[in-house]
Amino acid sequence: MKEGQRLWTKEESILAINLYCKIPFGQMHSRNADVIDLAELLDRTPGSVARRLGNFASLDPKLRERGIRGLENASKLDAEVWHEYMQNWDEQFIEGEKLLASD
Repeated sequence: MKEGQRLWTKEESILAINLYCKIPFGQMHSRNADVIDLAELLDRTPGSVARRLGNFASLDPKLRERGIRGLENASKLDAEVWHEYMQNWDEQFIEGEKLLASD
């Protein structure tokens, strides 16, 4: 890890996947206002948030069916959060919204 970087927490990842589910793939970039807002909330750069969204995209079977691969550096935490979120969509979405409201 480069100096000044920090690992993503599970809570941050839940907020990121919450955003992932709200915006289309083509808008998951560092200039998107929603990405910028989440980056400010998490004290991260918009590029960092956009990369996290790209990591989630690499785990998305619907994107893979369309030939979209996402980024190649998804972490174990990314996969864990993805599977928890997708297996229990309603509860996890509400959890993400609660986290968002509490910050």
